Amino acid sequence: MAQKKEVKLEDIAEELQISIVSVSNALKGKKGVSEALREKVLKKAKELGYHIKQDADKKVEKKKYYIGVIVAERYIKEFPSFYMDIYKRIAQETTKRGSFTILEIVNEEKEKLCQNITFFSEVKLDGLIIIGEMNPDYIRTVTATCQVPVVCVDYYGMDKDVDYVVTDSYGGMQEVTQYVIEQGHKEIAFVGTVEATNSIMDRYQGYCKALMKNRLPEKAEWIIADRSKDGYNYQMEFELPNKMPTAFVCNCDKTAYYLIEQLEQMGYRVPEDISVAGFDYYGYQNRNSRKLVTYENDEKAIAQISVNILMKRIEGKRNCGEIRIVEGRLVKGNTIRALKEREDKLWQEK
Repeated sequence: MAQKKEVKLEDIAEELQISIVSVSNALKGKKGVSEALREKVLKKAKELGYHIKQDADKKVEKKKYYIGVIVAERYIKEFPSFYMDIYKRIAQETTKRGSFTILEIVNEEKEKLCQNITFFSEVKLDGLIIIGEMNPDYIRTVTATCQVPVVCVDYYGMDKDVDYVVTDSYGGMQEVTQYVIEQGHKEIAFVGTVEATNSIMDRYQGYCKALMKNRLPEKAEWIIADRSKDGYNYQMEFELPNKMPTAFVCNCDKTAYYLIEQLEQMGYRVPEDISVAGFDYYGYQNRNSRKLVTYENDEKAIAQISVNILMKRIEGKRNCGEIRIVEGRLVKGNTIRALKEREDKLWQEK
């Protein structure tokens, strides 16, 4: 007995005197054919015994997840806010994956008292993202309460059940300080409260590394605080040393601009008298046509990596406890002056 011939798209197209493309679109439910023609194709396919693969070309619907996002109030109460922009990018990345974010802003009292999150109580979370450094005890309380995969952004700790995505504070500040040194500066101060956050500590260590590599001295009086040690309050005026350095590198652009304002009030010109560099390249650029020498973090990459790691954790496709460092780039502004010996060297090289 002869084997029954398999019916192909060409056979249906020939029977109806239409193109193979039209047959394919009709069977797959795609645009490009009318409903009347679609019905004719389906009817003819059934008559000829064509096996319609109902699900072969349909995308598998992705499961929707609810992602909680926590950020401290102190990071977003000023405009513009780096961490609020990070949140917006995370929300966009989450939406692309067919899921949802729920934001909770935590005030200082709640954070210090380690109070449980409240906004998430009515929603069953699948994962949690914490943006910015917060009280470690508060983070432990939240992670223990939620019992879901957690990713911390721009902060790292010792918890092996948490993933961390951080900016390249150490390498970035080393690069900034090295650039300042290459402009002929040998007396360079660091502005930032080293004990306040891990990020500032890392930036301070990057500054120290650049000094050490170039055999330049680190002086205690040139390490200048810019906020309280608990990280909550900025200082608008800095206790500057009696013997001023030729350049300052600041742990963030906000501090750099506060410093520039204070220096100018004291009669110094930037960069003609004293040079200043920042870090973050965010929110404080282009004031009075002044553009800081600084380091720009890759916000888009930070958000993409954070969401990607969390989704894989939720789906059981990866283990936890990883620290991902996201590199940025040096931005060469106009707040660092090349010193005379540097200018003379460049002139001789010409």
